[in-house]
Amino acid sequence: MTAFARPSLDEDTWWSELEPLLNAQAAQDYAYVDPANVPATAVTGQGVLTDESSAYVGYVDVPTDAGIYRLILNRADAVSPWLVSRISPPETGN
Repeated sequence: MTAFARPSLDEDTWWSELEPLLNAQAAQDYAYVDPANVPATAVTGQGVLTDESSAYVGYVDVPTDAGIYRLILNRADAVSPWLVSRISPPETGN
């Protein structure tokens, strides 16, 4: 989220720093996001692992100044790095 929540960065810098943290599908999904449209500008606390039932998928809630984002992380095996597969914005209308 620290790499994602930087709407003041130019697109090239934002993408070059975010893309290595994403899996292949997420890289395709987020390739055309304009960072200026990201409402969060800062992470405001520690991420919380909300589901650790799988050794290959993790769900992390990350507080930001725009609300709590949910990240889904995946890895191929126990020695592979965790990569983000989805960044879900805070739910609205609660």
